[in-house]
Amino acid sequence: MPAPRLVAAICLLVTAVAPCRGLDDDARQKAKDELLALGKQLSVLSRAFNLVHEVVAPCVVSIHTRAQVSTPIGWGLQQSGEVEVGEGSGFVFASDERASWMLTNAHVVLQTNHDQEFVRGRDNKPVGYDRLIVQLNDNRQVEAEYVGFDLSTDLAVVKVAIPHLPTCDWGNSDQVHVGDWVVALGYPLGVGYSATSGIVSATDRSTGIYDAMRGLESFIQTDAAINPGNSGGPLVSIEGRIIGVNANILSRTGSNVGIGFAIPSNLARHVAEDLIANGRVRWPGIGIDMDVLAPEQAQELGLAPVQAVRIIHVLPKTPAKAGGLDINDVILAVNTLPIQSLMQFRARVASCRVGEPMALRIWRAGKVLDKQVTPVDRDEILKNRAQQAEAATHDLAISDFGMSLATDDRPGLVVTEIQAGSPADAAHLAVGDRLLHERSLGELRTLEDASKITKRKEVTVEVLRDGKGYWVRMRK
Repeated sequence: MPAPRLVAAICLLVTAVAPCRGLDDDARQKAKDELLALGKQLSVLSRAFNLVHEVVAPCVVSIHTRAQVSTPIGWGLQQSGEVEVGEGSGFVFASDERASWMLTNAHVVLQTNHDQEFVRGRDNKPVGYDRLIVQLNDNRQVEAEYVGFDLSTDLAVVKVAIPHLPTCDWGNSDQVHVGDWVVALGYPLGVGYSATSGIVSATDRSTGIYDAMRGLESFIQTDAAINPGNSGGPLVSIEGRIIGVNANILSRTGSNVGIGFAIPSNLARHVAEDLIANGRVRWPGIGIDMDVLAPEQAQELGLAPVQAVRIIHVLPKTPAKAGGLDINDVILAVNTLPIQSLMQFRARVASCRVGEPMALRIWRAGKVLDKQVTPVDRDEILKNRAQQAEAATHDLAISDFGMSLATDDRPGLVVTEIQAGSPADAAHLAVGDRLLHERSLGELRTLEDASKITKRKEVTVEVLRDGKGYWVRMRK
């Protein structure tokens, strides 16, 4: 049934039941008849929700994490045993004659501390659990193994040795709009499989929750109820296709208040398929540095008064250079999808694939131009940056902070060396990063600016890495 008829039916229902006080028997019977007729029309929507459940539920799973613990029992003795540590949700997205693969959140299957940061071992790698148990939709429980994970998107893939399980169909998250009906499926709060419905409240939402991991944020926001335990479960369109992975909520109580966030399916699918194929994610890179134009700056250039993304540097011998991009180009769209923030641009590029052409619409000196670039593996770009950093001609050691800085023909100071165990190392700085500003000193451009850092006990600097700027604090 077309949406306008449903809206009209809902409006008629409201007018029919609102003035029901004091109705005589005839009027009340008339209201009952009208309500029955409208209910039959609205049952079309209910049937759609029924079908979403019937189609998708078979591939939704519950994931339980278990750990071996030792408990003192007196006289210097200890008793060892396995305890359940946590649970979340996931869904089967691939299956063949050998095994089946599930996608979930990394924070469901990796250990985190009280600050919701991933626990790392001595090798600086995230720490998993002793055992993962997956409960299938038919209540079978089977042990799962880790396949791979990506902290920047908070996603992980696990595998079970059961063939030919039902799989979910992917949807196109780029075609999701505010107001679309959605269904959130999963296993919340230990009560068992549940389905909740709502609408898309916003798209391309950034919350800052992944800032500590320098992660990608371009969430789909929904008012469908998402609670602890729903993490990793699917957010499904009314056509029964996966448009997101339920990841987190905004709440002062820890329970749903109607503000939930899901990782867009286009990004999630890229991560899931790469983890199966390569054990890691091959992120696309094009070789540019960017900054953000405030709405008033964009308006001064003759653009719409919204936030815009501007190129501030094009790295030599990169797809961006080959594709004809230049400094001060303003990026308007990626693959016809409008861009209005740096995070949105990064997420759009991350959803693309290495080796597949990407269409960019740019604004340059009053003209709108269409360019095409073909991304390469981002690791190639980072290697190129590191080589350039090593070739920098001017270098200054900032020994108290455990790093060396240099100048070149690009904005900021480039990091050329990091000493293990130093404040810079603790702040996760890396060779090739650029320091753009210090909160008290201002813009960093020259080695004289760098020398001022040595005189301070603590600095807060803006770091640019792979096109994203973020702030870190270092103390001697």
